[in-house]
Amino acid sequence: MKSKEVESRSWEDVEVGEAIPELAFPITNKTMVLAACGTRDFAPYHHDSAYSKSVGNPDMFVNTMFQQALYSRFATDWSGPESDIRESALRMTGVLCPGEPARLTGEVTERVELDGDYRVTLELAASNANGVASTNSITLAMPSTKRGSVEPVTSLAKPHIDPHPEMPDFAREWLGEESPPNWCGHPISEVQISYWCDMVRDANPLYYDGDFARKNRHGGVIAPPVGLLTWAMPRAHHQGLDVHNPDDEPWPPREATQEPLLRQPPGTSEAMVQGSHQSYGRPLRPGDRVYSRQEVVNCSPLKETRVGPGYFQTLLDTYYNQNDEIVGTDVLNMLWYGGDGSN
Repeated sequence: MKSKEVESRSWEDVEVGEAIPELAFPITNKTMVLAACGTRDFAPYHHDSAYSKSVGNPDMFVNTMFQQALYSRFATDWSGPESDIRESALRMTGVLCPGEPARLTGEVTERVELDGDYRVTLELAASNANGVASTNSITLAMPSTKRGSVEPVTSLAKPHIDPHPEMPDFAREWLGEESPPNWCGHPISEVQISYWCDMVRDANPLYYDGDFARKNRHGGVIAPPVGLLTWAMPRAHHQGLDVHNPDDEPWPPREATQEPLLRQPPGTSEAMVQGSHQSYGRPLRPGDRVYSRQEVVNCSPLKETRVGPGYFQTLLDTYYNQNDEIVGTDVLNMLWYGGDGSN
């Protein structure tokens, strides 16, 4: 992609209460295809309308990674590419389905200096005809006239999560267990980065080979930081198998002894991501290989939800590069449902 002159805002230019210009983004059947290419997520909730409706959803809907990508584009369109995203906290209260555009709005709610990092927090929301479908709090490190360019993060630690006082016994047994390394299906490539950008029309020049990326503080192309889940996705296997051909075998074949990545509460059959709080460390680049380790860090007692009885489970995914450096963490809030919740 040919580089062009791109403007970036400085921390001193920002005011608390400042509105982010609204973005209307179409959600269509083609969007769902682009999302499958951009995120390598082939779960049937996101491309099979009949299946998604059969498990209590109004229609197929865009996945977590798509929403993270759209919010990322929204934030850096406003700030310019000289800002780095430090954290994002996505909460999904509804779904974005084909037929209604997603309308993104937001404002600046905080402007602080923290250990030499000049940060702003944006509170953002995505709505459709049914109201607010999700919100996202994004923290940006911005260039400053006092200090100059943003310094990339070089190290990151795991967050601490306090467990629910009424955590079920089955979940308490999982605390402290960490999954084996779950390696990505492919190294990060400029091709996958471009699919991810094309999915939400993100033109940030840091994500494309060109003069801007090579001369920037990162010294070359980086992968969008909020794409953590995508960079760690496995090969394009038949996730959840083919719901219209349940006797089909998974592809690629898996070892019979492979540990499941998710610890599933008893009496449940379906899972829905409700929120994700990510922190970003050392930038990822084309050629890097990502692996993750997952652990259960919290679980609610059985609760009644709009889709029936279920458990709210919190997972911690820690992402590493091929040098075993932590490149990001994701505190993932899940709703497990689809049964009576009995042991």
